[in-house]
Amino acid sequence: MTVGLVNYLVADKLFGDQHGGLAAVGGAFLVVLIVTWVVRRISGATWREAVWPRREPPTRERLPSTMASVHELVETGQRIQAIKMYRELTGADLKSSVEAVDAMRATRKK
Repeated sequence: MTVGLVNYLVADKLFGDQHGGLAAVGGAFLVVLIVTWVVRRISGATWREAVWPRREPPTRERLPSTMASVHELVETGQRIQAIKMYRELTGADLKSSVEAVDAMRATRKK
């Protein structure tokens, strides 16, 4: 009985001609995997880069920050970004950074 069941499953269901069988589906899946692997190897992309492509950071983040950049941010009204950049440049705490940026804003208005 067991041999007959195995023969039925292997002969009719896996390799059967009806609807191509699971072997045909598995073979097609394997071919797709191999083709995608070859294409990625040729292009040099990893699977992570293929799924999540890298984006170039905005220009301001690529350039080294200076105090002139902080003044530009203050002049354009981007207070929070100016505070963040001031803290990165000076290593100051949040309170003194806010006070310094506010002082820059006050001198700009005069």
